Amino acid sequence: MTWFLRGVFAISTASVIIFSMITPLSAYLESTLTMNMAHGFLYIAAGFLISYGVDSLIFVASAFHRKVAEMYRHLLTANSVLNKWGIAAFVTASLLTAYWYLPANFDAAVLSVMVHFEMHVTLFGVGCLVFGGSRGLTRRARQLAPIVLGKAMGLYGAILLLTPTYIYSVYPAPQQAEAGVVMEVLMLVLDLTVLPIWLYNYFGRGPVSLERQS
Repeated sequence: MTWFLRGVFAISTASVIIFSMITPLSAYLESTLTMNMAHGFLYIAAGFLISYGVDSLIFVASAFHRKVAEMYRHLLTANSVLNKWGIAAFVTASLLTAYWYLPANFDAAVLSVMVHFEMHVTLFGVGCLVFGGSRGLTRRARQLAPIVLGKAMGLYGAILLLTPTYIYSVYPAPQQAEAGVVMEVLMLVLDLTVLPIWLYNYFGRGPVSLERQS
């Protein structure tokens, strides 16, 4: 698949995700605590895909227009300087996500339409930040990133499972443990699928690079 088609596909997928959120599907995704968390992940995915798609289209355009190529080069340089190894983007994305999943803020987002909108816009921005941060990672580090994400989900799941108090008052108490179990299962799935691939690429034959040179 060419970079142009990849960009169009990513933007189209993100658009479908966003527009589906104004359908009855949105209400269904907020019917339980677990589904609400999946709802938030979809906004993060949409932000990542939009950023990936726009980046791919600009990359294609840079092959035909000198000014676009210069602008693209300056953007990559600025990102590498201000966001070395993706640290600034990942830290900011983590703090923003943690802010909205604090009990008071999460409950407010469920109960208030305006706060709900603010949360989703922020999570969309988190997806954009994750993409920007990923540009500063090596190929092997990008392969390891899902495992790190899985560990963060596992830690959050453990908190939901082991905390004796009721964290999110807007949902019934049993859903807290249910969400924790789902997080732990997702962590195991990521470990069992991604870790063997990463170990093979690291200790076995090196992966064939298909990335564009920036």
